[in-house]
Formats: sequence, structure tokens, C-alpha cells
Amino acid sequence: MTLSGTQLIAANEGESRELTASPRNRLMLAVLEEALVTFQRGLNSPKAEQRRQFHEVDRWVASADTDWPFSFENVCSCLRIDPDYIRMGLRSLKKDGLRSGESTKSPRLRRERIYDRRGWRGQIK
Repeated sequence: MTLSGTQLIAANEGESRELTASPRNRLMLAVLEEALVTFQRGLNSPKAEQRRQFHEVDRWVASADTDWPFSFENVCSCLRIDPDYIRMGLRSLKKDGLRSGESTKSPRLRRERIYDRRGWRGQIK
């Protein structure tokens, strides 16, 4: 017996509902989502706190520790996510972000004063 496309989608939706039915799994999903957002936000951030949080998430993802319930490996295991797949994507994002951050620094905006018959007008270039 083979499953049609709609039956497969329904089976996957049922599996995802089953995964998020548990409060523990919903919390783990929230932790993982926040970590990924923090990683992306802090990648090339000029703010020291965001860069510190980025490095903290980077160490958490790279760790193979399974002793702690909310270790990256355990979170991925409970959510049935391949941790190496996420690591590979984050490494790629980090490599691309660092490459673009080194080669092209955005020009600083500066305000030029323009005087005309109506007085001063600020313009950003």
C-alpha cells in the first residue's frame, strides 16, 4: 500500500502535532528558535552584547554534550531534528557572514549641510 501526497502531508502534520503536544517539546522548540535568532542577530553585530550571545550560541551548538537536558544534542533528539544538518547550515551562514563583513564595510552616513534661499536643509549622503 502506498500513501498519496495528501495522506503523507496529513501523516507529517500528525507527527508535528504529536511533537508539539508535550509542553517540554514546545519549550525545547522555543529554546532552539531563540538560539537560531540570536545566532543570526549577533553574527556581524556592532553591539558587544549581541556578539557575546552569538558566541555563546555557537559554543552551545558545537558541543556534543548530552548530560544536560537542554543541551543542543538532546533538544534536537527530542524534536527529531538532525543536529549535524543545523550545524552545517549555521557554519555556512557564519562563513558567508564573516566573508561579507570583512570585504565590504558599509559606508558611514554623514549629514551634509546645504544652504539655499530657504535656509539650511539637511541631507544624508
